[in-house]
Amino acid sequence: MSQPINVYSIPDLTVATDEALPGVFARLGYTQNYRLIDTKLIIGYLISFIAAISFLLDRKVKWHDALFYQKVLVASYLMLSVAFWFVVEYMENGIKYQGIKDGCQLTVKTKYEKFNPICKVVLIEESGTKLEVELPATKVFSESGALQFNLLLKWFEDQIRVLGDKKRK
Repeated sequence: MSQPINVYSIPDLTVATDEALPGVFARLGYTQNYRLIDTKLIIGYLISFIAAISFLLDRKVKWHDALFYQKVLVASYLMLSVAFWFVVEYMENGIKYQGIKDGCQLTVKTKYEKFNPICKVVLIEESGTKLEVELPATKVFSESGALQFNLLLKWFEDQIRVLGDKKRK
C-alpha cells in the first residue's frame, strides 16, 4: 500500500495512478521505453543552452555587434519551442507509459475528467489494437486513500488479457 491521498482530489488521484504505472508494468514483465521523455529532455536542454548563449552574448558583446547572432538565437529558440509544443501536444498526447515485452510495444494513456473519480484508460498495442476502459478510483484506492497496488496490478493484467483477446479476433 502507498501513502494515503485525498480520494476527492482528482489531481492527487491522477498523480498516484500515473506514478504507479511503471511499477505495475515492470511486475507484468514490461521494460519501460523512454523515447518520448528523452526527446522532451533533449529539446528542453537545447532551449536552455540557447537561452544561456543569448544571455552570455548580451553580457559580453556590444548590442550592435551581437544583433545578428541574437536574431539567429531567437529564431532557434522559437523553432525549438514549437518543436517542444508539437512533441507534447501531438506525439505525447496523454501517454503516461510506454513499455516493451517480447518485442511488442504497449502504450498507456490515462485521463481523469474534472470532478469525476473515474480514470479513462486507453491501452494501445504496436499493431494498432486499442482498448478503452474506465477504472473507478474506488476499485484500486482504499477508503483511507491508499493505492492498493495489487488490485491495480490485477486490473491491468485483466485488461491486457482482454486486449490480447481482442487482437486475436
